[in-house]
Amino acid sequence: MRNLILYTFCLFSMLSLAQNIEIGQVKTLQSTILNEARDYWVYLPENYNNTNFKNQEYPVIYLLDGEKYFHVTSGMVKNLSNGYYPLIPECIVVAIKNTNRSRDLTPTTVDSLSYQNGGADIFETFITDELIPEINKNYNTLDYKILIGHSFGGLFAINSFLKETPQFNAYIAIDPSLWWDNEVLVKKLKNSIPTTDFKRRTLFFANANSIGNQKTPSKQHEAHFTAKKNMIEILEASIAKNLNLNTKYYKDEDHGSVVLPSLIDGLRSVFKGYRINVKELIKNPSLLEQHYQDISKKLGFTIKPQGPYLDRVVELALKRGENENAIILNNINKKTNPDNVHLKNKFK
Repeated sequence: MRNLILYTFCLFSMLSLAQNIEIGQVKTLQSTILNEARDYWVYLPENYNNTNFKNQEYPVIYLLDGEKYFHVTSGMVKNLSNGYYPLIPECIVVAIKNTNRSRDLTPTTVDSLSYQNGGADIFETFITDELIPEINKNYNTLDYKILIGHSFGGLFAINSFLKETPQFNAYIAIDPSLWWDNEVLVKKLKNSIPTTDFKRRTLFFANANSIGNQKTPSKQHEAHFTAKKNMIEILEASIAKNLNLNTKYYKDEDHGSVVLPSLIDGLRSVFKGYRINVKELIKNPSLLEQHYQDISKKLGFTIKPQGPYLDRVVELALKRGENENAIILNNINKKTNPDNVHLKNKFK
């Protein structure tokens, strides 16, 4: 009986000490443009609330179909931006939940369909004129914005990408539904690409195996396959001015399964070249400035080393006996993050 009481007490104590794991914030914005309340979820980087980096600013990922892909995208961002060899910087993720998906994500009106459609331009105005200012007001954002969408969301991303004054720096279009309205966006690209300066914007185009092993593909599957093929041919055949383009075909993935691998590949593609050899860096700190100059030139946007990463690098330099180089790197760290006191006592 005493053992049972002790066991029960220990179990209760363990349960009482349990803590919730929170990966995001749930927010609502009353939109005057859409005349409805719109929910969105926000993921903040692990070090966001660390006072050592209170002035740190972060790129922002705007994610369509947010309720479906928020958890996996925030997890990928956390993993890819961590450690001594981050492939991407720490980012804020803003996941936009749907209310009327077909209405908001399709670019033109097709009257023959039974569902609402054609509201993409209005929805993008909501994002650019209401949501983005709200995010910028409440969070430490860097004005580098990435838009991610799948299927109709990919169609929306391509439509935004083709605007004369695009609002995002990078686009990850995952198996976009370019069959829409008789390939209206394919035709738009064909007409505009010869004269368009993409100003270092990035497009990652994930192309799933739309037909797969089907012996008799439907007309919809055929249209989806053909539209993507036509757009990729235009993109790859043209010498697009100042466009960072990466297309990838996923032979073993269909329209649904392609999302997970292409999210990883897309984020890596946007920040291609971001990883730096830390073993060389702690021996030659001058590599840091040149590296970030190169990645900034590629992105068409100034990117600086983030404080949490520099902390890790300085700590590694000390562990490896590169004390003089650790001081150099720490001085760079202090210039970038003047409030950082994490390593203060090590360099008295």
